[in-house]
Amino acid sequence: MSINASGNFVRKLWLYNNLLHRLHNSQSRLLNNRFAHAIIASTMAIVPLSIVRGLVITASVICDTAGFNNAAIWFMQLQVGFLALAPLVMNIYVAVHWAVRNRLSQIYCIALSISTLMIFRRILDDNAQFFLDISIPLALASGIIGNYLQEVVSESLLKFRRWKDSSYVNILSFFITLGIIALFSGVIKLGAAIWLKDGMDFLSSLSLYFYPKDFLHGISYVLLRTVPWFFGLHGYYLFLDIDVAFTAAQKINISDWHTLRHPLNILSPVFYDMWCNAGGTGNTLSLIICILMEGKSPHRRLLGIAGPMALFNINEPLIFGYPIVLNPVMIIPFVLAPLMSYLVAYAATYLNLVPRISEVVSWSTPSPIKVWLASGHSISAVVLYLFIVALGVVIYRPFVTSSLKHSIPDNEDLDGFTGEMNISQPTDFDMVPNYSHVVEGNSYIEAQRQIEKLQTTGKFILYFQPQVRLTDNKIVALEVLIRHQSDDGKITPPVFLKHYERTGLMPEIDFWVMEHALDYVREHMADAENMTLSVNISPQTLVDYRLLNVVRKVLAKPLPDGWHLEFEITESQKVQEPVRVAEVLEKMRNLGIKIALDDFGSGYSTLHYLTRYPLDKIKLDRSMVLGLAKPDGFNFLQQVVKLCKVVQCEVLIEGVETQDELEQVQTAGIELCQGYLFYRPLPGNTVCQLLAEQHIQKTLRDGMHNKSEARVV
Repeated sequence: MSINASGNFVRKLWLYNNLLHRLHNSQSRLLNNRFAHAIIASTMAIVPLSIVRGLVITASVICDTAGFNNAAIWFMQLQVGFLALAPLVMNIYVAVHWAVRNRLSQIYCIALSISTLMIFRRILDDNAQFFLDISIPLALASGIIGNYLQEVVSESLLKFRRWKDSSYVNILSFFITLGIIALFSGVIKLGAAIWLKDGMDFLSSLSLYFYPKDFLHGISYVLLRTVPWFFGLHGYYLFLDIDVAFTAAQKINISDWHTLRHPLNILSPVFYDMWCNAGGTGNTLSLIICILMEGKSPHRRLLGIAGPMALFNINEPLIFGYPIVLNPVMIIPFVLAPLMSYLVAYAATYLNLVPRISEVVSWSTPSPIKVWLASGHSISAVVLYLFIVALGVVIYRPFVTSSLKHSIPDNEDLDGFTGEMNISQPTDFDMVPNYSHVVEGNSYIEAQRQIEKLQTTGKFILYFQPQVRLTDNKIVALEVLIRHQSDDGKITPPVFLKHYERTGLMPEIDFWVMEHALDYVREHMADAENMTLSVNISPQTLVDYRLLNVVRKVLAKPLPDGWHLEFEITESQKVQEPVRVAEVLEKMRNLGIKIALDDFGSGYSTLHYLTRYPLDKIKLDRSMVLGLAKPDGFNFLQQVVKLCKVVQCEVLIEGVETQDELEQVQTAGIELCQGYLFYRPLPGNTVCQLLAEQHIQKTLRDGMHNKSEARVV
C-alpha cells in the first residue's frame, strides 16, 4: 500500500470513528434527557395498541377475503377506534411518566395533562366538543407543557414559603397551572386569532409539502415515514390526514383506470407498502435477515416476537427492542434502506420493468403476497421485491456486524470485588475501528437489561457501616449502603450501581436510600444520641433538579434528637457542573445537612475540591492506609491530616484493617475511623443491637459517675 493510500485510509478511519463517536455521545445525551424520556415512554405505551390494531386489520383482510363482509367492516371500524385512542393514551402516559419520574401525584398530573389537551384542542377548533380527534404532536406537547409548567409553579411555591404538608403545594400548583394555561390560551384566542390562523395555515401548507404528488415529494414522504421513528413516533400517525387523502386518491385513480379515463399513477400507498415497508417501516425485514445471519447476535432473542410480527409488517417490537429509537447509528440504515428501495422501485416502474399498482391491498398483508396481488400477479414485481430485500440486507449488514463485534458479554471479565469490567485496551485507540465507542454503543441497552433483571429477581435492602471515634471507640456515625437481596436470599454488593449510573438513574437510587434510611432511623434508632447518618450522593444527583424538593420532603418529619444528616460527595468521580454543585451544597448546609468529601486522595482535583466546596468532613481513602507501608507514607499522611485541619474539617480514614495501621493513623492525629478492624457493613437489626448496647453502657457509666459524685459530696 502506498504512503498516500495509507494516509487516506487513516483519515477515513479517523473520520469514521469520530463520526460514530459523536453520534453515540449524542445518543447518551438524548437518553438522559427527561423530555426525551417522556416521549419514549409514551410511544412505548402505545406499542401494544399498535400491535393489536395491526392484528385487527389483518383479521379484517382475512374476513374480507373469505367473504365475511360484515365482520370485515366491524374489524375495520374497530381499528379506527384504536387509531383515534392512541394520542389520548400517549397524553395520559406522558403524565404518568412525569409523575413517577418527578415523584408527583399521578392523579393531578393526568388531570392537568388532559385538561391542557382539551384547552389546546378547543383553541385550534371552535367546534371541537371532544378530544379524540387530535394529533399525536398536540397530545405530546400538551402533556409536556402542562406538567413542566406545574413543576415550575411548584418550585416557585416552595421557594416562596416552606410548607409543612407537600399535598397543599400539589393542589395549589395544579389550580395555578391550570389557570395560567387557560388565561394564556384565552389571550391567544382573543388577541392573536389572526396569528393563530396563519400558523395553522402554515402547518397545513407544510404538511402538503410531504404529499407524494411527484418523484421529489415522494422522497420527502419516505423521510416523513421513517425519520420520526428516531423519537419512537410513527410517521403515519403524525400526518394522518396525508395518508387518508393519499388512500382516497389511489382508489379514485384505480377506478378511473378501470374506466380508461386516466392511467395508473406510479405513487400510491400500496407502492410504499410494497417497496419501502417490507417487514414494516424501514424495510426491517432486511434487518431481521441480518440478525439471522449473525449466529451469535444477542438480538436473536427478539426474533421470537419480532419475526412473526414482521410477517404482517408490524415492527414495533424490533424498533424498540433492537433499538432503532434514539439510536443515531441504526437510524442511518433505517432511513437509507427504504430511501434506496424507493429510488430503485420508482425507476423500475417508470421504465415499465414492473407494472404499476392496480389493486388496493392492506398494508398488513404479508409482503410477497401483497406484491403478487397488487401488481396483477407479476413475476417481475416479485423478482424486484426480492432484489429490494437483498439491497436492504447489504445496507443493514455493516451496522449489524459492527454492533455484534463490539457488544459486551454478560459478566465476562467482571471483577467481583470492584464490579468493574477488566478490559485490555489497545495502545493506539485511533487506529482501532470503533474502539472509542465500543462500551458507549451497547452498554446502555445492557444496563437496562441488568436493571430489569435486578427488579424482577429480588429487592433492595439497606446496610450500615459504623464510623468510630478513636478516643473512646464509640460509634458516632453510620454510613448507609445499598445492597440487593435476591429471592433466594443472596446478598449482592453494589456492583450493580454502574448500571444505574450508565442509564442516568443514580438519582432514583440515592433518593430511595435517603428516604428509607431516614425512615429506618426514626423507627428503630431513635434512642441513640449524637449520631450522624451519612448518605452517599452521586454527581448525577447533585445536579438533579429534584434534589432540593426531595430533601425538604424527607426532612419534613424531623430526625430523632441528636441526629444529623450528612451527604457524602465522591471525589473519585468527576463533577461535570462544579459551579452548580457548589450552589447546591451551600443550600444543603443551610438546611442543616453536613457535607463530607469521600475517597479523598483517590480521584481528580483534590485541592480544588477543598477550596471550592463547603465541607464539614473529609474521608481519607484506603490508599492512604496502604501508603503507610512505603518509607515516607506516614509523613505524607501526617501532612494530609494537617491540610484537612487547615480547612477546619473533621478527618476520617477508611479501610483500617490491622492494629498496626490503627496505631499509625492515631499517631498522625486522625480522630475518626471506618474499617473492617472495627465493623464491616452490617444489616440494620445488627446495628440497632450495637447502638442499644452502647446506650446501656453509657447509662451505666453515667450512673456510676453520678454515684461517685454523690459520695464525694
